[in-house]
Amino acid sequence: MLLDLEDSVAPQHKARQRSRIVALFRSGVFRNRKTLLRINGPDNPEEMRADLAHCLHRDLNGLLLPMLNSATEIEQIEELVTRTEKLRGLEPGHISFVPLLERPGAVLEASAIATASPRNVAMAFGHVDFCLEMDAELSDESVQVARSITLMAAKAHNLAAISSPFLDLDNLDGFEQENQRMKRLGFDGCFALNPRQMHKALEVFSYTKEEIEHSRRVIEAIENQGSIAKLDGMMIGPPMLKRALKIMADIQEEFREAA
Repeated sequence: MLLDLEDSVAPQHKARQRSRIVALFRSGVFRNRKTLLRINGPDNPEEMRADLAHCLHRDLNGLLLPMLNSATEIEQIEELVTRTEKLRGLEPGHISFVPLLERPGAVLEASAIATASPRNVAMAFGHVDFCLEMDAELSDESVQVARSITLMAAKAHNLAAISSPFLDLDNLDGFEQENQRMKRLGFDGCFALNPRQMHKALEVFSYTKEEIEHSRRVIEAIENQGSIAKLDGMMIGPPMLKRALKIMADIQEEFREAA
């Protein structure tokens, strides 16, 4: 679940929304649930500091960090979070970070941002604000390079990669097609804006029966034929084996968590 204190909340309502979120955490409604909070970004420093001072809680798993422009801003946020964790009696490092790259400056520092804090667990790309700052139309051509840079920075530093939200809320087929494409590019998940998108996202970003069966056959072929093998007329080797082993390991981990 993703809670929001940034764009969806008008400036005059931010203090009230912050109080509501604090009350919800105190009520225990988010206990045993994975919960992220999008705070206000460094472009709105007063509200950002208020968010960090009041909203950190043991039932909050992480923060989505918007409107970043540099790795230095991540370091400054970490200092504030570390201080608040100590005041609240939380374990050091309890709160994870998901940097949201949506400004040209952040994209140019993608690798530095990815390594700016050990709290980072994922990287996300925000296409709307990026296009706004670039004076570009909202189109695939406008975001292709920046999106790829964000994805590569995440993968280079062993972070999950989250693709942009799909804004056409009534077009579930379009949502599915777009995120199947994002999955093929290497993204691990996406933002869902309503329950219908959420259920479809879980379906899209889960391994299919075909992917699992193909992985099993890749492993079997290399075990039987050697490190370079042939499967369905195609040459396969160590990279395909690594991919297959990863899929099978992920499936086993899901089974363990479900048990």
